[in-house]
Amino acid sequence: MNVGAGARLEPARRLFVACDLPPEVASAVGRWQSAELGPHDELRLARSLHVTLCFLGDVGEGLIDDIAAALGTLELPALPTALGEPLFLPQGGAKRVVALPLDDPTGALAATQRVVSACLTRRRLYAPGQRPWLAHLTVARFRRPGHPFSLQNVTISGFGLPSVILYASLLERGGAVHTPLATFPTSA
Repeated sequence: MNVGAGARLEPARRLFVACDLPPEVASAVGRWQSAELGPHDELRLARSLHVTLCFLGDVGEGLIDDIAAALGTLELPALPTALGEPLFLPQGGAKRVVALPLDDPTGALAATQRVVSACLTRRRLYAPGQRPWLAHLTVARFRRPGHPFSLQNVTISGFGLPSVILYASLLERGGAVHTPLATFPTSA
């Protein structure tokens, strides 16, 4: 997307807006990852478990406060959800990601993604991608494009997503390191 980067020489940071899992859910998913995905050498397990609402890309550091201010104006509803059966993405062709889709029984999660996207787009802080948004949790990435295999489902009861977070992401050899820049609680 490269909002705020480009012609300026201002330093940029790779940003995204996401929801973290409650700690007990993240721990349970981590145990599932170790048991189900750990034995597969062709995978790199995701260290940071979150649901991305908007990936902003490289953004000039001078715009970070504007993004946080825009997100701070939003009223964020409760976001009840549950994890679905594991899936491999993309849906067609060689697979690159193992994901857990999120159920959205009230539609609040999809509505929140649309509101966050629209808020940032109106302020010219974000340009939405072409692909439709899919509520999911990336749990692993293939080191090279791969093929689906059998997985047991995650058995975790429904839960709520506690907040929306503006993150900076630094790409490193072992995977991305995510740093929260601003947190906005939901009504849950």
